[in-house]
Amino acid sequence: MSEYVKVDTRGLELYRDTIRRDLVSPSGGGPIRGVFKQWAARWRSFQKLRFVIKSRGGGGWKPLADSTVKRRRNKSGGSVTILWDKLGSITKALTPSFSRAPGQYEKDIPCGITVGFGGPGKHPSGRATIADIASFHDAGTPTIPARTILDDVDSITKTGMRNDLEDACVKLAAKTNIAR
Repeated sequence: MSEYVKVDTRGLELYRDTIRRDLVSPSGGGPIRGVFKQWAARWRSFQKLRFVIKSRGGGGWKPLADSTVKRRRNKSGGSVTILWDKLGSITKALTPSFSRAPGQYEKDIPCGITVGFGGPGKHPSGRATIADIASFHDAGTPTIPARTILDDVDSITKTGMRNDLEDACVKLAAKTNIAR
């Protein structure tokens, strides 16, 4: 009788190597990269919903000045929704699926993904980019009150993100035969 036990760790090594490759290689297409893409979509979805609620007066943003409301209403029924232009530039940039819409930014990086406003997409009403407009309003200026556009996600979104990662790890474990 042998006193040695042989443990086959090939599945565990494949699991580890797949995760490592996905983490360090932004161009990887494995399950962890898929999770990062899902997280980006969840993040944009949360930010867009939050933006819509706040722009319609439901979230603590300083209301528009009376002069702004009057000017907008005089423009053939113009919108008095805060930070909402006719084309919905900011909300389009926060569309959950990444489509390279003007102002929409997403970049794979080692160990993650960067998401937000960016790129050269110009706002239709001037020379500033959509990212610039979002930044001006987010931080505020001497003439524009700060209206935080991007914020930390809520616990429901965080739970969804955690579940995305757990699901990917379980599927990868099954695929690499370490979940038996």
